[in-house]
Amino acid sequence: MKRGASSRRIPREQRDWEHAEPAVRVWVDYAERKFGVEFRHHECELHLDELVATQSEIELVKYKLVREEGYRAREPIMVYRGRLGTSFIVDGHTRARVKWDLGERVATAIVLSANNVELDTEFARIAETVGGGKPMHIRDVPVVDRLGEGSDAWQKRRAELRRDWRRALARKPPSSARE
Repeated sequence: MKRGASSRRIPREQRDWEHAEPAVRVWVDYAERKFGVEFRHHECELHLDELVATQSEIELVKYKLVREEGYRAREPIMVYRGRLGTSFIVDGHTRARVKWDLGERVATAIVLSANNVELDTEFARIAETVGGGKPMHIRDVPVVDRLGEGSDAWQKRRAELRRDWRRALARKPPSSARE
C-alpha cells in the first residue's frame, strides 16, 4: 500500500460525519464558518507514524475502554490534511494510540481537506501548543490517569463513556454501525 493512498471514497453528500464525536461535528461546522471553507473528505488507510496530535494527553480510562472492551475501536479516526501536507488528528487519538501500542502501524481514517493555508497554520499552532512547543506524534502522547483508577470518579467517567457509546450505536443505521 502506498503511504497515504486512498482506498475508498465517501460520497460527497454524506455530510453528517457519522463516525465522529459530537464535538468534532461542532468543530467542522465552526471551521467551515470561520475559515469560509467546505471540507472535502475521503476514507483511506494512513500510517500512524505520520499523524500529528492535537491533544496533549490521552485519558487512561478511555484508553483501557478502547484496548480492553473495544470502545469505538472499529471506527475510523478523523484527520485533517491541508495544503501543506501534514496530517493532524481531529478525532481518534486514543484509538490511534491503542493501535500503535498493539503494534499496528496503519489505521482507517476519514481525511478532511481544504484549500485554506490558514487552517493548516491553525492546526500547526494547536499541535505545537499541546506538544509544549513542538508537534507530537501519536506514540509520544502520554496516557494519563487524572481520576485515580478504580475511584468513584473513574467509574463515573467510564459509565459516561459507555452510555454515550451505546446511544451513538443505537442512532446509527444497522449497516453503518461499526461497534
